[in-house]
Amino acid sequence: MCILYYMRLFSFLPMKSFLSKHIIVRFLDGKLSPEEEKELLSRKTVVSRMKQQWDSQKGDVSGFDRQKVLQQIESKIEAPAMPRRRTIRIAMWSAAASILILLGVGYFGFLHNSSPASEVKMLVYETRNKERLQVTLPDSTKVWLNAGSRLECPEVFEPGFRQVKLSGEAYFDVVRRVKQPFYVQTNKLRVSVLGTQFTVSDYQHDTSAETVLISGKVNVNVLSDSIKRAFELSPNEQLIFDGQQHATTIQTVAASQWAEWINGRLYFDNAELGFIINSLEHWYGKKIECSRELGALYRLTFTVRNESMEQTVRLMQSIAPISFRETTDGIFQVATTQQIQ
Repeated sequence: MCILYYMRLFSFLPMKSFLSKHIIVRFLDGKLSPEEEKELLSRKTVVSRMKQQWDSQKGDVSGFDRQKVLQQIESKIEAPAMPRRRTIRIAMWSAAASILILLGVGYFGFLHNSSPASEVKMLVYETRNKERLQVTLPDSTKVWLNAGSRLECPEVFEPGFRQVKLSGEAYFDVVRRVKQPFYVQTNKLRVSVLGTQFTVSDYQHDTSAETVLISGKVNVNVLSDSIKRAFELSPNEQLIFDGQQHATTIQTVAASQWAEWINGRLYFDNAELGFIINSLEHWYGKKIECSRELGALYRLTFTVRNESMEQTVRLMQSIAPISFRETTDGIFQVATTQQIQ
């Protein structure tokens, strides 16, 4: 049945002195008349003519793998001749149908995979330092972008999946669609969900990336992982990928702390200094340098709302033996008071 179908499609090729790639494309688009079909069906040399003309054409109208197509055509044409006229005719049209299937698959594959990126309209959302933004995606998923972040999303999602590209930090409240999973692609991670709430942080200048699950379940792939493992997270679990150590860890956290920024505040409850410093960098848009060892040494509890950077620094210095020093180029350096002395 498949062969008969493609034989019929094949008949739409026009009766001309040659069969060009453009005619094949017109045929595949169904733009040729029944009269041309009838006339072409009477031609016994159509297969070899197709091969010859395809070989002679220089125009690139479809992006086919030219050599592969020609080899497939030749292998069909050069099949052993059959002794009876009727069998020869059947073999010829079967070869034509086979070639057509090959060309059809290549053509439609080209249309699906080779469309210029410019034809897919992308929505781009960006935030500057100290700026946060809430947006609603085409599928009604809600996204909050933290400072200095960028999100790219197609205006219309593919039928089988939804994918966005993130640089920076975002909180996602994904609308559940079982048959259309949602993917967040960053420079280091790929997070896949059906519908849930989670945060992803992967700033371009950071050597690490992380995702924290608020509710539901997510699967996370580390893109540089040669084993291609998928890590499944449960609520209140955080995955951290350390790009310097090439190590991936999962730990239990109070997930709400990682999402408080969407409510216009930072809430730290016995949080590591290193995590606090990272959050303050994005909150204030300031570069803060703190060694890994010092960042793991102290834990603090406090809340930031509308306080200035200077007010927050004074608060931290009052509850921990640390000191902030601002350099001439605006970078804050953190050290212990013992180191200062």
